Amino acid sequence: MKLQLYFLLLIPFSSLAQGIHSKHISKVKDSLLQKPTSYNYSLQSREVNTGTAYKGKKVEYDLYVSDTLVNFTGKHRHAIAINGQIPAPILEFTEGDTAIIRVHNFMNMETSIHWHGILLPNKEDGVPYLTTSPVEPGETFTFTFPLIQSGTYWYHSHTMLQEQSGLYGSIIIHPAQAEPVLKEYVLLLSDWTDENPHQVLRYLKRGGEWYAIKKSALQSYGEAIAAGYLKDKLKQEWQRLPAMDVSDVYYNKFLMNGQEKNYFKDAKPGEVIRLRIINGSASSYFNLQYANSYMRVISADGINVTPISVNKLEIAVAETYDVLITVPQTGAAELRATSWDVMGYSSAYFGNGTIMSAPDIPRLNYFKMMREMGGMNMGSRGMEGMDMKGKDPKGMKGMDMKDMKMQPDTVPKKMDKSSNMDEMSMDNMLGMEMTMPGEFNYNRLRSLHSTTLDSTLKSREIKLSLTGNMLRYVWSFDYKTLSVADKILIRQGERVRFVLTNNTMMRHPMHLHGHFFRFINSQDDYSPMKHTFDIRPMETVTIEFEANEERDWFFHCHILYHMMSGMARIVSYEGSEQNEFAKTGYKKLKKEDNALYPWYDLSVHTQGAWLSGNISTNKTALEFEGRADWRGDFETETHLLRYLDKPQFLAFYVGYDNRQNKTLPLFNESNSKDNRRVFDAGFYYLLPLLIRSEWRVDNTGRLRLQLERRDLPLSNNFFFDWRINTDKEYTVNFRYMVSKHFSISTNYDSDYKWGTGLTWHY
Repeated sequence: MKLQLYFLLLIPFSSLAQGIHSKHISKVKDSLLQKPTSYNYSLQSREVNTGTAYKGKKVEYDLYVSDTLVNFTGKHRHAIAINGQIPAPILEFTEGDTAIIRVHNFMNMETSIHWHGILLPNKEDGVPYLTTSPVEPGETFTFTFPLIQSGTYWYHSHTMLQEQSGLYGSIIIHPAQAEPVLKEYVLLLSDWTDENPHQVLRYLKRGGEWYAIKKSALQSYGEAIAAGYLKDKLKQEWQRLPAMDVSDVYYNKFLMNGQEKNYFKDAKPGEVIRLRIINGSASSYFNLQYANSYMRVISADGINVTPISVNKLEIAVAETYDVLITVPQTGAAELRATSWDVMGYSSAYFGNGTIMSAPDIPRLNYFKMMREMGGMNMGSRGMEGMDMKGKDPKGMKGMDMKDMKMQPDTVPKKMDKSSNMDEMSMDNMLGMEMTMPGEFNYNRLRSLHSTTLDSTLKSREIKLSLTGNMLRYVWSFDYKTLSVADKILIRQGERVRFVLTNNTMMRHPMHLHGHFFRFINSQDDYSPMKHTFDIRPMETVTIEFEANEERDWFFHCHILYHMMSGMARIVSYEGSEQNEFAKTGYKKLKKEDNALYPWYDLSVHTQGAWLSGNISTNKTALEFEGRADWRGDFETETHLLRYLDKPQFLAFYVGYDNRQNKTLPLFNESNSKDNRRVFDAGFYYLLPLLIRSEWRVDNTGRLRLQLERRDLPLSNNFFFDWRINTDKEYTVNFRYMVSKHFSISTNYDSDYKWGTGLTWHY
């Protein structure tokens, strides 16, 4: 009842904003685009609760965060809502306003809100235990900050995995200058899983196969032989790389404004409308296509760009784009957002009458992608010499490859470095003077104004490699997760350049809090300003910005499960005042990526039972294996591992081996193959073809070498395991996965013989 009363007191607001960008996003951001050295504003006067009076109109919102139940798939599941809705309410402001946002936490756990892409005081940024205190259960936290920019942005929780459960919403900041009136709509994209997000991350940590099975992305040996890719499959595993995939998680639904289908029947025939598109998903990229015609991109990450026409727009996680489309003269046209793994889509329909469907995207050919990755030398794990400068590895569609000049549709006539949206004709904005539109890529993004930084500033270059271990699901920079990494140190007034090389098989959408940066592309001086960018496998990307802030800011991959597995760093201003969290070394924040994750498999067969378990952190693991038959014979091995090398192929361990065969005579030799209680030590090393080798010695001096391969895929659901050692023991196992948690299995063991039954996976 108390929660309902709070909601009744909320002041309604419109979710439909009017207008089109007519200038840069304020005098401050205009200087960022043209003369970045002058981009600054008083850091001292922005502190909250100091009695500082902000200029401009005060715009206030109350956000009530609460647990709820949703039903996106026919099943009721737990979610987190703001003001009783998913996605959260659209927050609308005008440039120059002061935002006053009270976040009320009605849950039994702490929460947080980060204002993605908003330039604001450090302590308002909303990263718990880094810049801002978390909002404790039953408490209210008031955020207060001036809006010095305009554009399309969004907000979301930065606490654990809450964003995946529904804690995200849109922010629209209208420019202070009057602008031409166009009808506009906000489209917030997201992904949904019926699973508890913590269980999703645990399953990724254990290297489970079910998500790949559900997506037909397993790339088994049987499928490779049938498709003619056996050589490529062997080459991939020889390089100790798992199967190729483009998305880690199998999602039940893909949503747009919380629904699969949205109908905008108030869009009038022939009308040009503006769409503010936000990718608020936890880990899904989307391809957008419009049925009626091309889309006209006019803004990226909240900042106006030279308009370009595209027939397909790829949007990475956490990016925003504003586009113009034309409503058909008759019928309703579909704008479709298809997940990059082509496992589903959500749609918006503009107009009335017969529906014009957007084109279907064909299913991915994973084996072809695997071959292309093999050609990029993925196994080298070090491509620092490759500088692709934002190029699209799939091909620079829409670009003139001879001299990298813009196509005619990307350069409006009569435009020079002083042009802005007011000075551009509506014909150019709406694409009346253009060639055939192409697919989107970053090299087509061009700033309206020169974005070059002051060359007299002291320069600092920071090289970072994006690294990871897909088998153990540990993501990092330079093989260091956030929990063990040092800060990235910069100084105020420097020209900072990040050179990032992606040495992983996955794409990563990178986000720098509190800053806009130049994304260096083929437009040179007119490289676009962004706060989030995508980096592809084996690609090198350069960004640069003027260090004009203070204190510490977050830099991380915006795939939620990558960030929570360690792919994050703290960018720290040297000599800046430290907050309460910095004084403790960000102890609580750094605990997040090094949590304990348990899993196990239990097989109950006709001849006995097998149990294998693992409790793992980033660098350590406790492994247990137990086998027993129904006569009482048993053996157990327990090992405590520590991974030693950067790619985590090598691990040292100590352990205990306990074995008893009750069917042998009591006078049988102790500490033999069949009866022993010994301590042992050794190491594991991952060989090519993903074969795990074990080299050990026990306290009696007995040596043993063991080779094993688990989870060798024979078909989409069918797996093979084998093991052999110098004690003349061997075992083979076959299992057919019928669900995420159960398999039908059979095995033969040199000691326990044949058996068949069921395996339970946790």
